[in-house]
Amino acid sequence: MLKKISIILSIIIITIIIILGGSFCYLINQKSVSVLEKVSVQLKWLHQAQFAGNYVAKEKGFYADQGLDVDIIPFSYTNPTLEAVAKGDVDFGITGASELIMAREKGMPLKAIAVIYKTIPNCLYSLKSSEINKPQDLIGKIVGLEPGVQGEILYKVMMKKLKIDRKQINEIEIGYDATELITGITDVSSGYLINEPHQAIEAGYEVNIIKYADYGINIYADVLFTTEETIKNKPELVKKFVYATLEGWQYAIEHEDEAVDFTLKYATDSTRNHEAYMLNNSIPLIHTGEEPLGWMNKDIWQDTQDMLFEQGVLEKKINIDEVFTMEFLNSIADFK
Repeated sequence: MLKKISIILSIIIITIIIILGGSFCYLINQKSVSVLEKVSVQLKWLHQAQFAGNYVAKEKGFYADQGLDVDIIPFSYTNPTLEAVAKGDVDFGITGASELIMAREKGMPLKAIAVIYKTIPNCLYSLKSSEINKPQDLIGKIVGLEPGVQGEILYKVMMKKLKIDRKQINEIEIGYDATELITGITDVSSGYLINEPHQAIEAGYEVNIIKYADYGINIYADVLFTTEETIKNKPELVKKFVYATLEGWQYAIEHEDEAVDFTLKYATDSTRNHEAYMLNNSIPLIHTGEEPLGWMNKDIWQDTQDMLFEQGVLEKKINIDEVFTMEFLNSIADFK
C-alpha cells in the first residue's frame, strides 16, 4: 500500500514539475518578447521594393535578433520624413543625400549612418519609337521633369556638363508616373530607373533610358539617417538598426523572390511583376561590388554639396563631415 502511495506521489510531483517547467519557459519566452525595443523608420516614398531590405529585416527576424521591434512607416506629405525624424516622431529615416545636406544647412541636426543606393536611379526615359537615345537628342523635344530638387539638379548639371542649350528644349512639370509619356504629352520624362520606365513597359511599350550616372553625374539616392542626439545617446541602438537593415539587404540580394514576397505584404496595391522588376534593377545600384553594403565615401558627399551650391540650392557650404558618420559602418565592416 505504501509503495502504491509512493508511486502516486512521485507521479504527482513529476507532473507538477513538468507543469511548472512549462510555465517557467512560457514566462521566459514572454519576457524575451516584451524586451524588444520599439523603433520606427520612415521611408522616403510609399511601400515598394525600393525598401525591400527593411521588409526582409523585419519579416526574417533580423531586427528582432537585435532586440528591435521596428515599425516601417511610408512617406507622409503631412509629416515628411526629414521633419518627422528631426522632431522625434520617428527614430530613423530614409532620404536622398541632397535632401539631407539641405536639411543640415537649414540647421536640422540630422546625420547619415549608411547609404543604400550608391548609384543614383534617377534617369530620363522615352518610348523606343522616338529614337531618343542620348541627351543631345532632347533638342526640340518636350521633356517632362518630376518635381524634386535631386532629379532637377541632376538634369541641369548633366545638360550644363554636355553644353546643351536648354532654351531649345520645352521643359514642363509632370507627375510621378509614366502617364504623360504614354499619352504623348511628353517626348521624354524623368523618373526612377527602377520604377516609371517599367510602367511604360507594362503598358506595352519599349523604352530607351538615359542614366545620369552614365554621364558622371551621381548622388547617393537613399541614405539611412537619424538625429545627432540618437547617435550620441543611443549608439548601440543605431548600430543594431544599421546591422539588421544591411543584413536584410544582403538577404534580399541573395533571395530576390522571397524578398518580393515580403515586399508585397506591404505594397499591397502593387504587382509581383513590377516589384520584381524594381528589386532586380535596384541591386546593381545598391551592391556595386566596389565597397561593402552601406559604405559611404566622403568625396561623393563633398561633390554633392558642391553641386548643390553651384546650382544655387545652398546659400552656404557646411562642414561635410557633419553630414555623415562612419562610426557604425566601421563597427560592422564584415558586410560585403
